[in-house]
Amino acid sequence: MYTRAHKRRLNLVFSLFIFLLSLLLIRVIYWQVARSYNLTLLAKKQHTAIIELQPRRGTIYDRNMRPLAVSLNLESVFANAREINDKRDAARKLAPALGLSEQFVYGRINRNKGFIWIKRKLSPVEAAKVKVLKIKGIEFLRESKRVYPNNSLASQIVGYAGTDNRGLEGLELKYDEYLRGSPGYRATFRDARRREIASFEYEYYPAVDGLDLLLTIDDIIQHIAERELDWAVKKFHPIGACIIVMDPKTGDILAMSSRPTFDLNNFQGAGAENRRNRAVTDMYEPGSIFKIVTASAALEENKVGLSDKFFCENGAWNHGGGKILHDHTGHGWLTFREIIKKSSNIGTVKVALKLGGGNLYTYIRRFGFGDLTNIDLPGEVPGFIRPPSRWSGTSMYAIPMGQEVTVSPIQMACAMSVIANGGNLVKPRIMLSIQDKHGETIKEFQPAAVREVISEETAATMRDILSGVVADGTGKLAQVEGYDVAGKTGTSQKIENGTFSHSKFIASFVGFAPVRDPKIVVIVMLDQPHPQYFGGIVAAPVFSRVVKDTLRYLEIKPANIKEVKREVELQSVED
Repeated sequence: MYTRAHKRRLNLVFSLFIFLLSLLLIRVIYWQVARSYNLTLLAKKQHTAIIELQPRRGTIYDRNMRPLAVSLNLESVFANAREINDKRDAARKLAPALGLSEQFVYGRINRNKGFIWIKRKLSPVEAAKVKVLKIKGIEFLRESKRVYPNNSLASQIVGYAGTDNRGLEGLELKYDEYLRGSPGYRATFRDARRREIASFEYEYYPAVDGLDLLLTIDDIIQHIAERELDWAVKKFHPIGACIIVMDPKTGDILAMSSRPTFDLNNFQGAGAENRRNRAVTDMYEPGSIFKIVTASAALEENKVGLSDKFFCENGAWNHGGGKILHDHTGHGWLTFREIIKKSSNIGTVKVALKLGGGNLYTYIRRFGFGDLTNIDLPGEVPGFIRPPSRWSGTSMYAIPMGQEVTVSPIQMACAMSVIANGGNLVKPRIMLSIQDKHGETIKEFQPAAVREVISEETAATMRDILSGVVADGTGKLAQVEGYDVAGKTGTSQKIENGTFSHSKFIASFVGFAPVRDPKIVVIVMLDQPHPQYFGGIVAAPVFSRVVKDTLRYLEIKPANIKEVKREVELQSVED
């Protein structure tokens, strides 16, 4: 009896043992077979350190290989929060070293995570302060930081890149895919405390650095242009301004700047007005500088001769369209040359009437207005010009003198280049080439002529006429001692509440030098200057100052001409 009961208990225990062993075996088989792949991945993840290798962003150079944007390797600090024993104490020590609030640092590290950014791209001083603390769980990674050696120089052209080295504005954005390169990585093992075992590195793919941009900008000419634009802003108080210096033969942009501006190394504080590249993004009615189109078209179509005379109505003309056309100063009979020299609105319109609306529109479009110039900068606008079928009864009296048409400063620079270079519209060029780190050219940007607009003969005649504008016309303050220069003034009324304002103007001057072999075209535009607002008074002097120093820098020898005088009474300057 006892033996039989004992055997039953023994069998029960044995059966239970076999059952449990079977469960355990099934569990082992499940983990070793069914779940083996997942467990392998988990183990690999725990014991493998995958470290991303950031590429160095490409450098942006001016035409003489002077850097405008470079990348530096700086250290970023992160935390393995699981290893920090006293997080409150760590935050108290780290905050002053990093220039952060203690509350912010504590909020970052008071989490159960193995990797938390605290601050990226530290200055060398900040990195040194943190390293001295020797806080367990606080570690460093090297990252690339974008730096702009000239701060605000050419800021709207160059643009900037963000913390992640992605381009956000300007050429940094336009050519981001070339500049940013491709990241790499390296894989190593780490111990149970998640520390890297560098000697066990088993996989390595190097980062591919970004390509370099070589611009047409000359940083010396850029400095000259920005210095003189700042002078004009300080003297005439416009709400905005821009300047372009351009090679009329190749279309190379040697300098381009807008005001207000901003520091590329502190772009976070810059507003939209500061970041805007007015040279390509702003449309405005050009006023009298647009008369170069009307005059060129009339000459090219043989509708006028230099000595043809027009009665300019002594300054006020009721042309029957319900609007009286005015000149700033009244004139009687003027030759065609004198009309442009003295910037007579009435004379210009009478010339345009001989030309005809269809011809005028054709040449406006041939000069590039109403189309993008396709310069390699973001945000360009095409301007606006209606076809003759949509002109009003007064359009033929407004468009020839730069009203009812909107243009951008880059378009006006290109239009003046047509006259300067002998009759060809050229595509403005901001990029020379894209290069690798060894200086090998990956992509080259060749000068491009869009089309012939006027003949060489017409262009030469216009150069002669426009030199008279500066010699003894409305552009006297554009004179440059020792050099023969040419250009055209412009003063346009801004539209306010649907009508022309009598207190808000845009002043401009566009010209070239030297006249006999033009090397540069310069346009200056000031938005709402005061108290003076005529283009011949506020924009022409900026042109003069820029041309003088630029030609000297380019080692263009002064011409053997009679010395000119720049001191002209303001009341003698007309527009």
